[in-house]
Amino acid sequence: MEILVKHNLATDEVKRRLQNLAVELKKQYGNQLKDYAEEWIGNKLNVNFKAMGFKLGGVLEIFDDRVEMNGKVPLMLKGFEGQVRDTITKTLVDLLK
Repeated sequence: MEILVKHNLATDEVKRRLQNLAVELKKQYGNQLKDYAEEWIGNKLNVNFKAMGFKLGGVLEIFDDRVEMNGKVPLMLKGFEGQVRDTITKTLVDLLK
């Protein structure tokens, strides 16, 4: 699954907002997430976790004018991929306004 969201912010501001979002999501959904791991390498975030027994993860990369996310959706969740993509896209668009 690939997602691209354009922005007009400084790269450091995008990174700060994404880091704050991660903190908020962990507070809100932490009891539903297992084995959560994230690693920032420059402007690239690698994240992996388990939710409802499914292994999920992806890479989110910040560019000067956009954020790109690439992730894998488990076969059992393929029917929900559109909903997941829409939710993530809306979250990122709202975050990067």
